[in-house]
Order: sequence, then C-alpha cells, then structure tokens
Amino acid sequence: MSNISKLFPVIFYLVAVLISLTSMTRMVEEERVEIGTLKALGYTNTQIILKYVLYALLASVIGGILGMSVGFYLLPYIVWSLYSMLYTIPKFYYTYRLGIGLLGIIIAFICIGGTTIFVANQELKQMPSVLMRPKSPKNGKKIFIEKIKFIWKRLNFSQKVTVRNIFRYKKRALMTIIGIAGCTGLMLTGFGIRDSVVDIPKAQFGDIFKYEIGVALLNTDGLEDIEKYLNENGKIEDYTKICATSGTITNGNGKYDANVFVPEEANQIEKICELLDYIQNEKISLSNEGIIITDKMAEQLEINKGDEVTFIDGDNVNYTFKVDGIVKNHVGHYVYMTKDLYEQNIASYKTNMIMVNTNEITKEEQNEISAKLLEIKGVAAVSIISDLMSTVSDMLNTMNYVVVVLIIASALLAFVVLYNLANINIGERQREIATLKVLGFYDREVDNYINKENLIFTIVGIILGLIFGTLLTGAIIVSIEIDNLKFMQKILPSSYIFSAVITLTFSIAVNYIIHFILKKIDMIASLKSVE
Repeated sequence: MSNISKLFPVIFYLVAVLISLTSMTRMVEEERVEIGTLKALGYTNTQIILKYVLYALLASVIGGILGMSVGFYLLPYIVWSLYSMLYTIPKFYYTYRLGIGLLGIIIAFICIGGTTIFVANQELKQMPSVLMRPKSPKNGKKIFIEKIKFIWKRLNFSQKVTVRNIFRYKKRALMTIIGIAGCTGLMLTGFGIRDSVVDIPKAQFGDIFKYEIGVALLNTDGLEDIEKYLNENGKIEDYTKICATSGTITNGNGKYDANVFVPEEANQIEKICELLDYIQNEKISLSNEGIIITDKMAEQLEINKGDEVTFIDGDNVNYTFKVDGIVKNHVGHYVYMTKDLYEQNIASYKTNMIMVNTNEITKEEQNEISAKLLEIKGVAAVSIISDLMSTVSDMLNTMNYVVVVLIIASALLAFVVLYNLANINIGERQREIATLKVLGFYDREVDNYINKENLIFTIVGIILGLIFGTLLTGAIIVSIEIDNLKFMQKILPSSYIFSAVITLTFSIAVNYIIHFILKKIDMIASLKSVE
C-alpha cells in the first residue's frame, strides 16, 4: 500500500497538470481580443498577466482544497472500510497531511502559472491592433501521407479532410493522445495488479503444494498409530513423512527466514510439492550435490545456481551449502534438501511432520480427518491447506479492493480528459464549424467531421496506453512485492479488453454530449466580421 501510494498519485498528477496546462494555454489564446483591449486602454503587461496568474492560483488553491478533502477523508475511509472486513482495529484516525497537500498545490501552481505567464507574455509582445484581431490560421501544408500516392488516392474527401486536420492541430492531437494513454495505462495497471494477485493462492496451494493436510508431530511416540489410521482410511490417497525445520539463509547480502523440508526419500518430494525451475519451468529433482531454494529469496540475496549460501539453524550454528537449483514459489521462503545431505551436515534425521494427500474429499471430510488425527497421541497440530489458501486469499483481497478504487479513478480521469479536450477543440474551430453549417452540412455530418478525429486520437491513445500500462504494471509489481510474497506478474487478455473498452465507451459518451454543443453553435454570430 505504501509503495502504491508513492507511484500512482504521481502519474494521476502528471495527467491532471497536463490537461490544466492545455486549458490555461487555450484560455489565454482565446482572450486575445480582451488582452489587446486592455493593452490599448493603458494596462501594463504585468497587470494583464496578473489577471491570468490569479485565475491559475485560484484554480490551484480551490482544486487543491477540494482534492485534499477527498484524498485525506473520503478515499482513506473507503480503503479503511474495505480493510475492516478482514481486520478488527478499534478506531480509524483521519490525518490531514497539510504538508503533502500544500506541496501538490505549489507544484500545480508553478506548472500552470508558469505556462500561463509564458503564453500571456508571448501574446503581449504584439501590438494591441494585432491582438484585437483573431489569430491568422496556419498556412496549409502538404502532409507526408499525400506523398504516398497509392494511399492518398484511395481516401475520399471526408477522410482526406480528417487526416489533414489531425496534422493541422498537432498540439491538441498530442495532448489528447498523451492524456488518453496515461488514463488507459493507469487503468490497465490497476487490472494488472489484480491479475498478478488473484491467482496466487491457487498457484501456491494448488499447483506448487500438492498435499491437502499437514500433520505436525510432538514426537514419534504415536507415529505407528498415525500411520495405521492413515493406511486404514479409504479417503487417504497416500502420505509422505518429512523432517521439517526452519532457519535463516544468508550470503552477506541479507538474511531471510526459511522453512526447510527434508523428505525421507528424495523422490517423495514430488508428492508434496512441484519443484519447477524458475526460469525454464522444468522439473528439478533433489540431489546430494546441494540444496534447492525458492526464487524470491534467491532474487533478494542475488543468488544464482552454483553459488554457496550459509544456513543458520535455531541454535545459531552455521552450515554452508551449494545451491543446486532455484524453484518457483509465491508465498514464504523454502529450502529443500535430501536426507543424506541433512544428516551429513546438520543432524540425524527425525520425522516430525506428515504430509497427507486425500482422494478429492470435501472440506467437511477434511475437518473430520483433522479432528481424528488430533486425538492420536503425539500429534501437535493439523493444518488444512484449503484454510491456508483462504487466509492468503483474504489478505490479498484487500489489495484487490484498493485496485478497484484506482480503476474507477482512472476511468473518471479519462472522461475528464476527453471532455475537456473536446471542448477546447470546439472552441478553437467554432468559425470553421459554423462555416460547414452555412455550406449545408447536416448535424450528423458535422458530428462525424469533429468526432472522427476524436475517435482516432482515442484509439491511438488506447494503443499507446496499453503499451505504457504493460510496462508500468511490471515496474509497480516489482516495487510493491513484500519480502515473503512473489506476485505472478501477468496481465490477462480480458484486462486489455476492459481497459480499451472503458476508455472507448467514455469517448463515445463524450462525442454524444458534444453533439448537443455543436447544435448550439450560432452560425451568424460565428461568421460575423471581426472588423
């Protein structure tokens, strides 16, 4: 949660500031006539600039206060409510982090205000008489697609106009694409985090661990009775006796606590867990050449196959082992070794745990077997693997809830970006749109003329956003992993589809809203002479 809170807000903030910069730039450019009038009336450049700087300051302060209220009260309350489903904690204290809020406001004002000053200063370099006339449109230029004859000739008139307009308004196109890409990328990252977390319990306790019940022994006094019960129970498929212990693995780059599994026979390890090479995904067998460790611990200690590590037992005695293999794992750290290797280096072998495989029985039947085992002398505890799976699943579900909040916030930001830039587009081209209406274009044709460009920008932004989101997901997954948990680092195809469809849906919704704005454009007023 701490690492997510450091990464996501930065990207949200950058997208929001980008759109604010565009809005302020457009506002100054739209008010050329007012700026020219004020300058002609004797107002100094500084006084005129201060008008827009004050506007930017008020927007930053008011938006910042509203944002802090949501960020420091509403969102923490939502997250806390979700955590309260799993954990019982007496009271939640809201903290109004004024320092963080003020920093956000100051950065926003520096970015937006600085851009406003720059744009206004550029306009004020011109004479009042020039400012009181609309800015001359850019001269038409040939675009590179026109040089590709076999493509250009196949485009109809409407398509040619659309392509020309896309290259004519490069700044707006770039802002739209970047904004959409950022929002789509954030959405995909939210889905990607969910995908990387949701299947961990099944992967660990269904695919890697093969046993269903673990029986911890106080001593070997009741071992015969336990084996007799397991052999006579038709619901038990088989069982594996192991020596389980724990210790610390180190190589100078850190120390990590690990569970050690030592099967009575080396080939019996396959009955309790799947040892797959973490790179090649091939099965690994235990050997007397060295120990096998799990991948997360190997990554953190920067260990490769063939390196030596130190194992520190409960009595603080050090033993040196060669790493014979590194296997996949998601929850916790584990070390696997043969009985011979254990006895040659650490201590004499002693069975203190039995891993039981059942014949696909129900949870109630597993509980019944657990209760019977606890009645046998020498049994210390019984753990059911499905209970462990539920515990880990509940722990990870809290992150899923937070991811939902991130996805919703990304979707809302996408809508704001699309709507804001669409309005700017109409404001820039009001006379052009009015001219089309005078020439006899129907409302639907005018809609297509404008919305086709927005749709193209959206599609390009979505494609770039999916690429950006894939890279961002990988970076965030690495940063939010805790020491004893390894995420799966995968994004399901459905997540790509959902991210694209949500953004596209908002784009279509904005185009629908824009239809009514276009209908209200006054043809006569828009075409009046500025003289």
